[in-house]
Amino acid sequence: MIFPTSSKKESTDSQLTISEFLPLGYLYILILGILAESLYYGLIGINFLSYASILDVLLGPIAILTDKPILLVFLVVIGSVFYYLMVVKGRKNAKNSEPKKEGINVLTAYGLVMAVMVLTAFVGYGLGKGMKERSNIAENKIEHNVTLHFLNGDKKEVRKLGNTSTFIFHIQKDQKSISISPISNNIKEIEQMK
Repeated sequence: MIFPTSSKKESTDSQLTISEFLPLGYLYILILGILAESLYYGLIGINFLSYASILDVLLGPIAILTDKPILLVFLVVIGSVFYYLMVVKGRKNAKNSEPKKEGINVLTAYGLVMAVMVLTAFVGYGLGKGMKERSNIAENKIEHNVTLHFLNGDKKEVRKLGNTSTFIFHIQKDQKSISISPISNNIKEIEQMK
């Protein structure tokens, strides 16, 4: 079996409690946020970590999933199918082989499979989005999607590349340089164009 189940006696002694999982979950979300956002912004020439707070990094994965909810559904369905096939194949092999060997329990194996799939999906999302944006900037295929209204009365139609809690990253048409504007005490309104 690929991930053989352990005996009940061992599983109660070696299971992690919720308080032990929280730091691991926090670290995992931190890694997801750093990887996805740093890859995207790095490909378009912005050092994301210079402009981001810890909250921006932690909320990055949640922002991606709410921006693309189909990604979450896809990950859960594909991960479940993949894991189900592993379990079925493992049970068939276990019936034909020697007695049970000790190893990882089923829930831990499922968690590991899903964690690797989610990490891979976030890295792919960051790379794909960054490469597409970099290509659009290089070929000058910039479509305005936001109007920025500044406190001094200026108004700019720009392509919003992203933002943190304190900065907005944007580019104007016919420009190849990216502008970074502080949001507080600078921008009065961000108008989404249709």
